[in-house]
Amino acid sequence: MPRVDLSANPKIPQIIELFEVTSSIRDPVLLQREYATRIRRIQHSTGYIALSVRDLPRDFYRITRVTLDSAAPAVWQDNWKMGHTLPLYTGGFLGEIVATPEPKLFHHLRVTDDPVLGDLLTDMGSAMAIPLYDAGKVQNWGVIFRKEPEGYSQQELEDQLMRGNLVGGMVKNLVNVRRIEELNETLNHQMQQVAAIQRSLIPQVLPDLPGLSLAASYVTSNQAGGDYYDFFDMGNGRSGVVVADVSGHGAGAATVMAMLQTILHDFQERDKGPAAMLRHANRSLLRKNLDGSFVTAFMGVFDPERRVFEFANAGHLNPAVRTPHAGVREIHGIGGVPLGVLDDAEYDANAATVAPGETVVLYTDGITEAFSPPPEKQMFGIDRLKRAVADSPPDPPGVIDAIHASVHEHTQTFDRADDQTIVAMRVDS
Repeated sequence: MPRVDLSANPKIPQIIELFEVTSSIRDPVLLQREYATRIRRIQHSTGYIALSVRDLPRDFYRITRVTLDSAAPAVWQDNWKMGHTLPLYTGGFLGEIVATPEPKLFHHLRVTDDPVLGDLLTDMGSAMAIPLYDAGKVQNWGVIFRKEPEGYSQQELEDQLMRGNLVGGMVKNLVNVRRIEELNETLNHQMQQVAAIQRSLIPQVLPDLPGLSLAASYVTSNQAGGDYYDFFDMGNGRSGVVVADVSGHGAGAATVMAMLQTILHDFQERDKGPAAMLRHANRSLLRKNLDGSFVTAFMGVFDPERRVFEFANAGHLNPAVRTPHAGVREIHGIGGVPLGVLDDAEYDANAATVAPGETVVLYTDGITEAFSPPPEKQMFGIDRLKRAVADSPPDPPGVIDAIHASVHEHTQTFDRADDQTIVAMRVDS
């Protein structure tokens, strides 16, 4: 099939190079500068003026850039950040251009003593005015000049109208990408601050509790979350522990977690036991109008003299207990609804006897709901957790390390969709 020889057309390689270069640029200011510079070479233009009418009253405009052989070099700045500081103009030759939204072609141009430009365009004999569209409206203009009195044809106007708006779309996309990146950077910084505050509410040093050896682990997800654990002096030598999980992720969950920490520490009647603490927390959270958020929580109190573990459960996972002979059982009891759901929710006191050498393991669902990779995507689940506890060393740090190792083997990743909290307490002999 015969093919037309295009090698004699010098513009085609230049246009190809133009789009090869501009399509690789990620900065909108650099893209505009590179495009304007290269299109002037291709079209042998003498000058270029960029205008903006974005968000301006009718007939008003801003001159965002001037590149003329007879003028000082153009200053290329970020007009999406600085454009609103540029002067407003109306009238003159440029006012004639922006008055109506269609492209314009000027032959035998003569612009002198212009109210805006003065004699800046005295040497220019022809011009094309190209409207640049955004969201269905003309928001910017590109005005291209030559010295010849009939320097541009209608075909050149059509070509530039197409090219200018294609590049305008590229510029807009880059501006949007940069704004998204800046917003993400700001959001990530804010979330890091939230996560730092959240971590500060978790005990920085584990307390010395009578009759118990402790270990704890709090591993955050990719977002700030709402896991929480803490310890309390319950009076008469008894020690309290709470593990809680706020629904959802992000700043909202972290805020509710901070509320819960304050509510529990401000409770002055701890001698009434774990059920009373959960009832107080539930009523207090409901008064905060959590807007759909809720909290699962397990509150336990250990009496070292009787080796009794009194507890109350607000919709949380049951603790696992590792026996000295590597057996595993769950602590079951009458549970209640999560905190922040029902105003009249009741939480019953339960009790379990724990023997010397037994390790009580409290955890959040970030452990049990960790998924294996596709295509299986199986949850880690309670059975795997029990096996990990049974196979672990008897000391609390060993139990926690064994659980994390088993979760990592299951998920094959260190990324987490949810916070993972574990508290292990071994009863001393």
